[in-house]
Amino acid sequence: MTKQPESKILIIGTNMMNLYHHRLELIKALLERDYKVAVAAPRSGEEKKLEKLGCRFINMPVDNRGTNIGKDLGLLRHLRKIYRNERPDVILTYYTKTNIYGGMVAGWEGIPYIENICGLGTTLVGDGAFSKVMGYLYRQALKKASFVFFQNKSNIKFIGERNIYRGPHTLLPGSGVSLERYQPLPYPETENIEFLFCSRVLKEKGIDEYLKAAKEIKKKYPKTQFHVAGPCEPSYIGEIEKHFKEGLIHYHGKVMELQPLLERIHCTVLPSYYPEGMANILLESAASARPIITTGLPGCGETVEEGVTGFVVKEKDARSLAAAMEKFILLPHEEKEKMGIAGRKKMEREFDRQIVTDKYLEKIGELISQKKNL
Repeated sequence: MTKQPESKILIIGTNMMNLYHHRLELIKALLERDYKVAVAAPRSGEEKKLEKLGCRFINMPVDNRGTNIGKDLGLLRHLRKIYRNERPDVILTYYTKTNIYGGMVAGWEGIPYIENICGLGTTLVGDGAFSKVMGYLYRQALKKASFVFFQNKSNIKFIGERNIYRGPHTLLPGSGVSLERYQPLPYPETENIEFLFCSRVLKEKGIDEYLKAAKEIKKKYPKTQFHVAGPCEPSYIGEIEKHFKEGLIHYHGKVMELQPLLERIHCTVLPSYYPEGMANILLESAASARPIITTGLPGCGETVEEGVTGFVVKEKDARSLAAAMEKFILLPHEEKEKMGIAGRKKMEREFDRQIVTDKYLEKIGELISQKKNL
């Protein structure tokens, strides 16, 4: 009997580092099931690790945050060329620009594709002209989608109410968190409390509120330490350098390995009001048995249980944040440690990345079977 050809899966995204760190378990599971897997994204270094596993890497430069129509048209042509060369059975898309253009081209080429809405971003949310353009583009991208995964209920509601997409979909617990990689860490015994803000240094991520709260806390608890980690937006470089030189914060820049920072800090803080999918830093911190302080907005609020695994604060409210930080500082050491343990248990119950992997494998298997039965 003639051996059936192996099914091909093509994964596309705008950020190779994020694909590697957040989709590695899925990629390994696909390879273990004898799927041929190719990943198309901008080169960053992590692709070498995937190639060692048996993946094919396709360098696909993407101006992720640019609005140059010429470059976007070039991306459309590049994607069409990749699809026709690879002839995948199923395409998986992640992140805004590759969701939009990757989905459009997959629809034109008649290839089954699954999109993952990893958050709406500031360009889609709103009532301005550009938001309407983004809504139109997403509508075209999702028109022929085989299936869509969402990371929070608010995103499902927004997309449905704007009549962008109402087809087959389900909810995932964000990207999930690797419970194997992010193991519970021993809680720091030091008396001086250390907080961590780890994200893009961006207004909507709550950096202004974090810095204001840090100044307030420093007045009453001068030995408290405040860490900032993550790539800095150009508009914030001067301010971050100023606060670093003044000793208000320790700035670590872009961090490739999070665990060394998590080992020393007592609590992770993300006062975000960005349209998140699910904030990975909160999942990774909680999985590492670190309490978290964050807003109750979609993508953040789902990750915390008030007073049990951390505290919820009002968005755009530095006073609310400072009050929560002080409340945390005044907790007995045993209570802080207990919060971290409760956060780990919550991740095990609700956010294990295996949940995400299993749902993907199920949907991919269905699409492959449907294609073979045509």
